[in-house]
Amino acid sequence: MNKWDYIEYQKIINAKIDDRLISITFANNDKVDISINTFLPQESEKIEPGTISFSDYEISIRATPEDIIVPWDRIRVLSDKDFAKEMVRLAGENHKLTGLRLKALREKKNIKSGDLAFISGVTPQTISRIEKGHTDVSFGTLRKILAAMGYSLKDLVAQETLQETLKPISTFNEILKKLNKLGLGTSIINKILPLEIQSQVGQRKDGLPELLINEITFHLNRIFGWTGTEILENEHLSFNESPAQIAYFKTPSKGNINQIKAYSHYAFYLANIVNNINITKPSIDYPGDLEEFKTTFYKKYQQLDLENLINYSWDLGICIIPLNDQGVFHGASWNIEGKHVIVLKQRTQAHARWIFDLLHELYHVFVHLEQSNTSVIEIEELNPYSNNNSIEEKEANAFADQFIFNHKAEEIVHKSLENANYKLDQLKKAAIAISKQTKIRVDFIANYLAFRLQMNEKNWWGSANSLQIIDPDPFYIAKKVLNERVSIENLNTIDKNLLVSALN
Repeated sequence: MNKWDYIEYQKIINAKIDDRLISITFANNDKVDISINTFLPQESEKIEPGTISFSDYEISIRATPEDIIVPWDRIRVLSDKDFAKEMVRLAGENHKLTGLRLKALREKKNIKSGDLAFISGVTPQTISRIEKGHTDVSFGTLRKILAAMGYSLKDLVAQETLQETLKPISTFNEILKKLNKLGLGTSIINKILPLEIQSQVGQRKDGLPELLINEITFHLNRIFGWTGTEILENEHLSFNESPAQIAYFKTPSKGNINQIKAYSHYAFYLANIVNNINITKPSIDYPGDLEEFKTTFYKKYQQLDLENLINYSWDLGICIIPLNDQGVFHGASWNIEGKHVIVLKQRTQAHARWIFDLLHELYHVFVHLEQSNTSVIEIEELNPYSNNNSIEEKEANAFADQFIFNHKAEEIVHKSLENANYKLDQLKKAAIAISKQTKIRVDFIANYLAFRLQMNEKNWWGSANSLQIIDPDPFYIAKKVLNERVSIENLNTIDKNLLVSALN
């Protein structure tokens, strides 16, 4: 996938005006400075200084006679040459497709281009340029040309479908292109298709043998439910709402929802596999509240570390699956026919971050996923201050913080800052001292401080990261426990290969 397909590239996390210069920060840490004059329409008479607001995918500037709204993609076009080139390329493709469809409709009625120009009142040169995709066409002109032939915009859309079905897909690149448009990245497709199939298609640049195409569609069908005909005959593909009745507690208004649904189906299939081969019988009942959860945990495991918490989750009958693919979403939880599965999807090797994420997801399991066949997909990175527009996410964050800090997180922040004389260069030493006093791990304290300071636009992540426990790799801890708790050998070969590929 391209970098602009990721939500982090699209999402705005900060925007401010300073002396008519707008500074925008994106979730992937890109920072963009653009003159406010770039966004001013001619009729804007007055900009109110300092009055800028932003949501996840647009900024709003208070102005007279009306506010100026600037979406993320316009900002990126102005600041990223590669993204701007891609937008130009896509615009060109759309022009060509529109022209081809108009030409097909004209030829269907045996109308000569000169006659169409005379009837519609559009010059022959314009008709020719539109059909060749050399020019954009306004809706007014488009409707005029279609009406002259006795067509409507609906007929143009129908012609798009008809044109695509006339030429069945015959190469792997065509299949990839269609799936990529739907949000299915090549990296996930490669995890779905066995290596021997990937090897075969990689050697063939032209058409594929029928049996090889059947194998490709067979594996896609298992996860997404599409028939071979739907995939190969260029029928419109879509995702059904299962596995989800998916709860997006904070759905991005302009995020790639298809991409999220695509990965959710893949992760849900893996969750089903693991759920079906779970050989561990629950040895502990679900807790009634946080205190019971903590008491039961410490009674069995004595200290809070990642492996103990993962094992405790399995003791409760909750399957834990680690994935380390980039982007799309940051974790998920499912209730599958009354049994719970959590997917941990964290790219960092910091144990403290994995523990926070797991506690966050456990709260969703206990409180929000009582009903069978429901789920929660985490769109955003989890931290104590994220998702603050969602009551459910606030509660899950509070559960994780209270378990780790015993309701004293803010008290620890103030003590650390005070001991550091409110100087960043002394904060690391103060955090270590506070950790010894409170018996709370320094990596938890460091993360909380870093997120807290980030809210005030202070970057302390270098010091926080130096205090993290990263060995052994959290992914391999979760993978090791999973292998101890399930019987992979009981799987059929296809599902076994899929699960092994996902865990590698």
